[in-house]
Amino acid sequence: MAIISRSSAILCLLLALPAAFLLAALANGETWRFAIRPSGDYAAKLLVVTLCLSPLRALFPQSRWTAWLISRRRIFGLSAFFYALLHLAVFCASIGRLDWILQGMAFASMWTGWIAFGLLAAVASISNAAAKAHLGHWWKRIQRLAYPAAVLTLAHWLLLTTSPWEALAHVAPVVGLWVAVAARRLSSAPPAAINRTR
Repeated sequence: MAIISRSSAILCLLLALPAAFLLAALANGETWRFAIRPSGDYAAKLLVVTLCLSPLRALFPQSRWTAWLISRRRIFGLSAFFYALLHLAVFCASIGRLDWILQGMAFASMWTGWIAFGLLAAVASISNAAAKAHLGHWWKRIQRLAYPAAVLTLAHWLLLTTSPWEALAHVAPVVGLWVAVAARRLSSAPPAAINRTR
């Protein structure tokens, strides 16, 4: 049985605090709609953090803080999923009728969110050592569904907002880090390899 470290336990508690605040507010009489936007924001932010870890490791392979973050990637990823689950739950509760929820899925602003959640659920369901051992090379492929989930999350956000800049700013770190990784690999590649790519 795995024993969680003290630093990981503290991280879990810190990541759970916003959810605790939202649930406490709902318990004290706030409407369901009160929690829709912040729960979605936290899910998106944590997904971005999770996706930033691989390029950070590529850029700083010897860094202790990068190694610390990578070792806790599962915590960030599962936290993103659970905030997405909370987001979905309070959204459905705010609508209150299954037929209206199903009708809403005809709109791109809705089905992008539903598909993104489905992809995150698939990733979260195998985020354990047993699934990794059982699935073999398929485990990594399924984990990479987090990237199309992020694209759909961005589309979901853009379709619901009147100002796209906040949503675009959230994905900028992931894009910027992968561009930096590509630039470093290109600059360190031998000239013959660069010529073959042209």
